[in-house]
Amino acid sequence: MTTVSINDELWDRINQAVAPMTLCYQCGVCTAICPLSGTGKSPSVRKLLRSAQTGLVASSSEAWLCTTCKLCEFTCPRGVPIVDVLHALRTVGFSERKVPPRLEEVLWKIYESGNPWGEPKKTRAKWTEGLGVKEALDGVDVLLYTGCASSYDARLQSIAKAVASILKAAGVNFGVLKTQEKCCGDAVYQSGEDAYLEELVTENIDTIRKTNASVVVSISPHCFNIFKTLYPKYGADFRAVHYTQLLADLLDSGKIKLAQPFETAVTYHDPCYLSRYHGIQEEPRKLLESIKGVKLLEMANSGDNTLCCGGGGGRMFQEDAGERLSNIRIREASETGAHVLATSCPYCIQNFEDGAKTEGKNMQVSDVAELIAASMRGG
Repeated sequence: MTTVSINDELWDRINQAVAPMTLCYQCGVCTAICPLSGTGKSPSVRKLLRSAQTGLVASSSEAWLCTTCKLCEFTCPRGVPIVDVLHALRTVGFSERKVPPRLEEVLWKIYESGNPWGEPKKTRAKWTEGLGVKEALDGVDVLLYTGCASSYDARLQSIAKAVASILKAAGVNFGVLKTQEKCCGDAVYQSGEDAYLEELVTENIDTIRKTNASVVVSISPHCFNIFKTLYPKYGADFRAVHYTQLLADLLDSGKIKLAQPFETAVTYHDPCYLSRYHGIQEEPRKLLESIKGVKLLEMANSGDNTLCCGGGGGRMFQEDAGERLSNIRIREASETGAHVLATSCPYCIQNFEDGAKTEGKNMQVSDVAELIAASMRGG
């Protein structure tokens, strides 16, 4: 007979953070519905929840597999905040120094350089050269938060340029923080390092206040989510929006003028952090359908049932061998007959472009902002 020790301290810490975990009655729907099951690398969500309920120390690797897509929460018959429970397990794991080495590296790079890749602070705003983008600290109505990925990745800088060009053409008084912009804190949150998270968030709020901006618009859904849900807990008083929300409003008010038609079939991928976290589904579709000639085709899994690209929950910084969620999603997109896979998340763009190459699919992967900007300038 095996004797199992109950960790009362662990139970108390997790229960204090996520008391509703006691609602779980171990039906196993969460484990069955986890999209990672299609890759053969799915965590046993049910067992993780049970370990949290009983105060048993779970395997340190299991909690880090989750992409935090929240599909399990949408199907849970008891309404358990599963992602919050797993985050609580991660905070315990961090306190016991059981963080995946790659995430630990990411934390140090954010601390030292302000971004997960350790890129120089002085090159963060290089993408703005020649665009006439204002320095937000001079005072603006709207702060465009570029985010780490769209600031440093050469491919993703195209999205930042597209959003900036649209806002400029629409007459929005906006600016960017340029070299003063730091990581929003999502990667820190996903690592479970709550102490440094508080320090980073507080610093960012102080910087944002100096811009006098009442609205912070994000390119990344992950930045948008943390600005909207976490920052108010630390005193932030700005309104957080995703760029698709702002562009949809500008379209409705007639400030976005589309000139170039595109005779093509497009399928749209709902990023988890927009669709399931915040219900943002119609805005990006409205933008795409506003382009004359675009035929919008839906994938089998869309809206609330969207399939995760695999980049959330800190997974973007960890290598995955074998089958990936992005590969599965590319196959789903291809089945629609669309020529273009559009989305509105930098992580999704990266994963799907990689997936298209892996799957040998000749499919264009574009951000919604890139398509709108191209139509505005006439190609």
